[in-house]
Amino acid sequence: MRRKTDRAFLYFTVPIVILIAISSITGIWHQEIYAKETTDWLSQCVGQDISNLFLVVPALILSAFFASRGIRSARIIWIGTMITNIYSYVIYCFSVHFNFLFHVYCIILGLSLYSVIYFFFQYMKEDYKSWYTEKVPVKATGIFLLVIAGIFLILWLSQSLPAAIAGTVPETIIKDGLFTNPVHALDYSFYLPLMFISAVMLLKRKSLGYLLAPMMIVFAIITNFNIISLMFVTMKKTSVDSTPMIAVFGTLTIICLGFLLFMQKEIVKHSEK
Repeated sequence: MRRKTDRAFLYFTVPIVILIAISSITGIWHQEIYAKETTDWLSQCVGQDISNLFLVVPALILSAFFASRGIRSARIIWIGTMITNIYSYVIYCFSVHFNFLFHVYCIILGLSLYSVIYFFFQYMKEDYKSWYTEKVPVKATGIFLLVIAGIFLILWLSQSLPAAIAGTVPETIIKDGLFTNPVHALDYSFYLPLMFISAVMLLKRKSLGYLLAPMMIVFAIITNFNIISLMFVTMKKTSVDSTPMIAVFGTLTIICLGFLLFMQKEIVKHSEK
């Protein structure tokens, strides 16, 4: 049986990683581009740049290389990373003050979005359930995703809902010098619902659930790493001690990695037709 190769993974990824590397290196070593940001938001921008350079870029390069050769696990990691990329660069485009990298942010966002559209257009009819053995931990993974989505929903609502009811603005938005919280907006409207949908589809053993569930675990891993990175930068630039939260998100990242490995281990080893 022959693997189904697809060089489009490389065609999308190469320009994206080059532009991410350029923008991230610039943001880390020339932080004056964030001069208009508050200290808290600048710290988060630099933390995101560090995560992009040292996690997202290698993940995209490696996953694209193996995905283009038909490796199923690599394709899951690639689409999960691209989904996360859209999340990150929506924030860069809409919540960072205009700077000379603005057009680079827009290109990265556009290429990431169209790469995801291409993937689902090309592979929507794939039978993802057949990718896995019967030993794949469907119930445990589905429940885990529901719990993660529920925790973040409660956490974000505890910050935004009381302020909305009281007619005030959450303290975090004031500290960051923003109009709204872009993370809350993206999570409420798209990413948390998608995580719930992924979990339910997997629990019902729907074919697409076997793609979406591990994809959203990849999203969770990268997002947690982003949060840890920006917390380290915030601690360096401010007097805030984020050690307890770093430990919490570090533990959550390890658990997510465990679930991803359990699922990937059960991918059928034979090549695609």
